[in-house]
Amino acid sequence: MRRVALVHGWGGSYTATWQADGWDAALRDAGFEPVGVDIAGHGPTGGSHDPADYADLASDLAAKLPQGLHGAIGFSLGTKLLLELEARAPGGNGRLVLGGIGDNLFAPEVAGPAIVAALRGAGGDHPPQVAALLAYAAKSGSDPACLAAVLERPGNPVLTESRLAAATAPILIFNSRADAVAQPDARLVSALPGATHQLIDGPGHVGLTADAGFRDAAIAFLTD
Repeated sequence: MRRVALVHGWGGSYTATWQADGWDAALRDAGFEPVGVDIAGHGPTGGSHDPADYADLASDLAAKLPQGLHGAIGFSLGTKLLLELEARAPGGNGRLVLGGIGDNLFAPEVAGPAIVAALRGAGGDHPPQVAALLAYAAKSGSDPACLAAVLERPGNPVLTESRLAAATAPILIFNSRADAVAQPDARLVSALPGATHQLIDGPGHVGLTADAGFRDAAIAFLTD
């Protein structure tokens, strides 16, 4: 059985993101074995409230991934971590499907301070992007203090064009034009000239994993 790991975004979990949006069943129907992981500090198991403990999210993820993966599918923060692992060990996780990521890969998470304040009880109206991410996080059952600590972590991963040049895995970058977080993505696409790039008229950032077009494209790319 060809195993495929699924790595959610900040605030999500394997159950609340991939299982809830039907990826498990779709992958199994296509002949793959889904491998679910939760990023450190996410999901019902919780984690540390100390940002310093999230100083190397990619190494934590690497310890959770089995050897011999056929491929991996990432969304948002999960995509950043898969690219970090690809830069460290090119081709080590098989074919990569990368959704919800663009030129924001090269910049700090700009919405972080507003989200942290909200997680810690600050009232008032939130910008649409912040409100959407908070709603996404609420579905995962994660500890808000853990999620805040993840956002306040020492900056990581730190990726550059020169580090991405080491990539050898077949890569699909899949984004929506309506994704205010991941757009534009021209710099990322340029940094991975061998990647396949699909840009659709579709949902905003947190809705991408629920889009059937993303799921179908991912399975087709993994099957190729």
